[in-house]
Amino acid sequence: MKVSITSLTYRFAIWFTLVALLPIALVGYGLLHFSEKAVRQSTVLKVSAIADKKVEQIDAYLQGRILDANIIQSSETTHDAIGKFSEVFKQEGVDSESYREMDMRYRSHFTRFLKSAGYYDLFLISLDGWLVFTVSHEADFATNLVDGPYRETGLGQVFRKTLETQENSLSDFEYYSPSHGAIAAFIAVPIIVEGELRGVLALQIFSEHVFNVLTNNVGLGQSGETVVIRQQDANSVLVMAPLRADPKAALKRTISLDEPSFSSAIRNSLQNLPGQGVITDYQGVSVVAAWRHLPRMDWGVVVKMDAEEAFTSLVQMHVIGLTALGLTFLLAVMGALLFNRRVVMPLKTLNSCAQEIAAGNLHHHVPSEGWDEIGQLAGVFNVMAERINISYQHLEARVAERTARLEEVNAELAIKEEEIRSVVEHMVDCVVTTDERGVMLSVNPVIKKLFGYTPEEAIGQNVSIFVPEPDRSKHDFYMQRYCETRHGQEYVGRPFQQDGHSVGLGREVVGVRKDGTSIPVYLAVSEYFVAEKRHFTGVMRDIREHVKIREDLEQARLDAEQANQAKSAFLAAMSHEIRTPMNGVVGMIDVLSQTSLNEYQKEMADLIRESAFVLLEIIEDILDFSKIEAGRLEIEQMPMSLVTVVERACGMLEHLAAIKEVELTMFIDPDVPENVLGDALRLRQVLVNLINNAIKFSSGLPHRGHVAVRVTLAEPDKDKVTVSFQITDNGIGMDEKTKNRLFTPFSQGDASTTRRFGGTGLGLTICHRLVTLMQGKIMVDSEPEKGSTFTLLLPLKVLREKSERDQTHAVDLTGLSCLVLGSEDGMGQDLASYLRYAGASVKLLTDFSAAPEHVKALPDGPWLLVIDAGDGEPPFETFRAQLGSDLSQSLNFVVVRRGRRHRGRLEDDGVVTLDGNILYRQAFLHAVAVAAGREKLEQDQSIISSEFEKVVPLTRDEAIRQKKMILVAEDNEINQKVIRQQLALLGYAVDIAANGREALQRWESGVYALILTDLHMPEMDGYELTKVIRADQSVSGRIPIIALTANALKGESDKCRALGMNDYLTKPVQLEQLKAALENWLGKPVHSVDAIEAKGQPHTSTNQAAVLDVEVLKKLIGDDPEMIAEFLQDFRLSAAEINKQITNAVKNGQFEEVRAAAHKLKSSARSVGALVLGDCCAAMESAAREKDANRLNELLLNFSTALDEVEARIGVMLEVRSANNFHKEPK
Repeated sequence: MKVSITSLTYRFAIWFTLVALLPIALVGYGLLHFSEKAVRQSTVLKVSAIADKKVEQIDAYLQGRILDANIIQSSETTHDAIGKFSEVFKQEGVDSESYREMDMRYRSHFTRFLKSAGYYDLFLISLDGWLVFTVSHEADFATNLVDGPYRETGLGQVFRKTLETQENSLSDFEYYSPSHGAIAAFIAVPIIVEGELRGVLALQIFSEHVFNVLTNNVGLGQSGETVVIRQQDANSVLVMAPLRADPKAALKRTISLDEPSFSSAIRNSLQNLPGQGVITDYQGVSVVAAWRHLPRMDWGVVVKMDAEEAFTSLVQMHVIGLTALGLTFLLAVMGALLFNRRVVMPLKTLNSCAQEIAAGNLHHHVPSEGWDEIGQLAGVFNVMAERINISYQHLEARVAERTARLEEVNAELAIKEEEIRSVVEHMVDCVVTTDERGVMLSVNPVIKKLFGYTPEEAIGQNVSIFVPEPDRSKHDFYMQRYCETRHGQEYVGRPFQQDGHSVGLGREVVGVRKDGTSIPVYLAVSEYFVAEKRHFTGVMRDIREHVKIREDLEQARLDAEQANQAKSAFLAAMSHEIRTPMNGVVGMIDVLSQTSLNEYQKEMADLIRESAFVLLEIIEDILDFSKIEAGRLEIEQMPMSLVTVVERACGMLEHLAAIKEVELTMFIDPDVPENVLGDALRLRQVLVNLINNAIKFSSGLPHRGHVAVRVTLAEPDKDKVTVSFQITDNGIGMDEKTKNRLFTPFSQGDASTTRRFGGTGLGLTICHRLVTLMQGKIMVDSEPEKGSTFTLLLPLKVLREKSERDQTHAVDLTGLSCLVLGSEDGMGQDLASYLRYAGASVKLLTDFSAAPEHVKALPDGPWLLVIDAGDGEPPFETFRAQLGSDLSQSLNFVVVRRGRRHRGRLEDDGVVTLDGNILYRQAFLHAVAVAAGREKLEQDQSIISSEFEKVVPLTRDEAIRQKKMILVAEDNEINQKVIRQQLALLGYAVDIAANGREALQRWESGVYALILTDLHMPEMDGYELTKVIRADQSVSGRIPIIALTANALKGESDKCRALGMNDYLTKPVQLEQLKAALENWLGKPVHSVDAIEAKGQPHTSTNQAAVLDVEVLKKLIGDDPEMIAEFLQDFRLSAAEINKQITNAVKNGQFEEVRAAAHKLKSSARSVGALVLGDCCAAMESAAREKDANRLNELLLNFSTALDEVEARIGVMLEVRSANNFHKEPK
């Protein structure tokens, strides 16, 4: 019988064979490949290990020889021998009796060493190269290695190298003729005795040991060998050891480097690039090789064995694998034939029976043969045929039943369809259905109201009749494109947009009514299919009222934006227009203050200046409030130091608190993080406002005012914390009604508050808005006549980096024990917290009388007593007496008083004191460290006078020559005069330009070193001026440009710098700011020698007038010489008496007496014209008021000098007048 290729028998045999054989073949091949790879890798690693071992053995052998040489040269015998042999050799020669005696004495010693260590010969070489001693006495004995016959041998080379470097040296192996042409190498070491080079010791070694290591082929089979080479020239190498095929190859045979495979391994070995692999050797044989470098000899070492021998086991593996595969193939074929007979034949029978049943003969049965699964399949097949017959009969009955049910469903569907039609027709929206070409299939009656068409008119027309031109004519194209690509116009009636269409979306569009008028509608389009045909449903709603409302809202928004822009423009204009005249006021007052004024005039000038800045502060509050209202104020997030912000805010108001006689204290919890992210400027503004209010409302009351600033940690967290800023005062307080309107703009408690304390009522409003912008909150707790507490809670992100303040000012009090005494309502708790923060052990007491008993009970160790004295004076003498002499001497004191001196100071009794008003943490801890002897007391620096040094302005020529000439661009005439006076007062020469264009023309002359420019000027403003100049300049030759503007709004500084300006000053410009900016960018002016001498001449009338200006007294009492002389004499006597009072009071620390006496002498000194003396008295009065003893001691020297000069000047004037009167008397 012919078997078809598609028959089950044929295919089953083929697939069974493939399925059985293919996995075995793949697995066998994989195992064979893996094993072959493992064998190859193992062989290469074996050769590599042998190469490493040979290099290690040779290196260890050579290292041992060097150690032997060092040992023998370091012996006393060698040291004696080299000295004596060199001397005898040089003086008497080797044939002398003396040399033979020495040779007999030392030979046995060196011979024993050679025999025990296995060396051939030992050499002692003098510094001038003579071989003064050898054990073997061969031809090289008594020759010179510098210029003798053996100077180019290995011995000569290592001698010269050792002599030059004074270090060990090893020669290469070579034929050495004095030793009968044997292959030898030499080791040379310097002989150094007491740090001095006396000679060189050399050892001669033969090559046998090295060659034995190299020719030992254990592990390399029958074909293995080691090739040792050194570079001979660029194209060949010299073989240094015997080869297996050529035992006499050492130092004779060369190998060419022209063969790429083997030469690559040789080059790598000589270049210290170790490696291994299968290569072709110098004989053209494939070998397994490993190459290494021997640095000590600069040799290349190649260990190899033939690949054929190394991989012999791989052939056996291949034979075994192929044999196993063949046997497996035969077994698979036999299995396939057997399986075909047992399985396929019954399946064929089953197939023929199945075809009978498929032809409709449901009563045909399959013969059941066998008991396996095929026999079971035949039985199941018969059961299935029987069940199919039964199911066929049941199916006919169910078809009849389903037909009846379908008729009922169709009737219900017709009812639902009628309901949907009714809903659609009565909707308020217009509903349209179309086919895929846009032809309307149905519409509801709303279309008449919306578009003016009746349903009969609309049905059958294209929906594009509702679309205005130019999109109406393109609508069919849009519909067709969507149906073909699912891309079309984004919304009906709008042009095509990429990746968008209207299906499933909705949007406002413009429709066209029957009469041609336009109407806004909201259109939503959906897609559905009927009999695989695409249809669309459009729902349209009349939105004319909605559009009208939206247009009104848009107009309102535009009006609001215009109003906001107008407000922003108003802010900028107000900032500029207000600061411009204020610049004239403040600038001229600064200039006026540097002139000669009497006391009354200076007070008036200071009052004007203070009033100007109060006015400026009020204006700034109004502008800040306006910026907040306009939404133009932004909060920065920059790294800042919380401690620094709080300390500076309190420090700014220290002087105000002192004037108002209000005690201002500060505490910053050490747990508060030092470095955070926030807006330091706005936080300081809030704190200053709150503290300023607390001081203002706590002053002028029957009791002494007190304001406490406390900063604590409200909500600690790892990355973000909430910090509490609490400002508490004991002022007038407020009731609930006042608290409710506290943050209302332009509002204060009542009319009496405004009259009594002043203010605009904006400060707290601004604070509240700023705190809100910083995501914090501000709360107030107050009672009338009891005071108020403002609490600011501010969330801040913590920065982990330590600031320079932490690293520089940290005070470590670890190991120090402190006893803190203070009242419950004082600063004791705060001081204890600071001490614990610094690492001290602290105990707090509130009862001063019980302190001695506590001190006596303290354990041994360094103890410190910290006393919060307030305004009182601690009874130190009584306290020391109660403790006893021994204990009182070992106990140190730190006293915190009330005052404004922040530095610690040492009293006569060894007590360290400092003042607690605005107590800086670092200052307090430093004072404690001083008292404990851990740090030294810092000396207060002299207070620098606020007055500027009077200088002679540079002439224009001097300024140009020194490159200090300044160009000012300013259009306001008052500001021109102000800046000219200020610059003259600072010693600079200036040219004024009225606008930017004139300034540009002047700048082109090239004589100016710096430009000060206003930003808003006619013709050309400061921005345009800077752009033109910067476009004309190279980076290296850029002239500094400083903005001088009345616009202080945020972002103006960044804008100026972005345009190329170097600095930014806001009007009114104070002298200190102007001076700092000019010195930063221009440096101080250098005045001519004549000007300096004229200014510093000690005997000019100007200096005399400064010491004693009689013109002042003349203006008071008239030009009467008798009266003037009488006044001067009286002043001279009273000044001497007051001098004694001041001197004694300063020595005794009587500050009030010093203040009263200095005030008295100040007035009289200025009245008679002693202006310098009057200024000294004023400074002493201020220092006495602040109880600054160190400052008083410094000022006392200046005071004595000034008084001596005044007395001398009065004495001269009185003597001159007496002489004149004597000559006028008749003889």
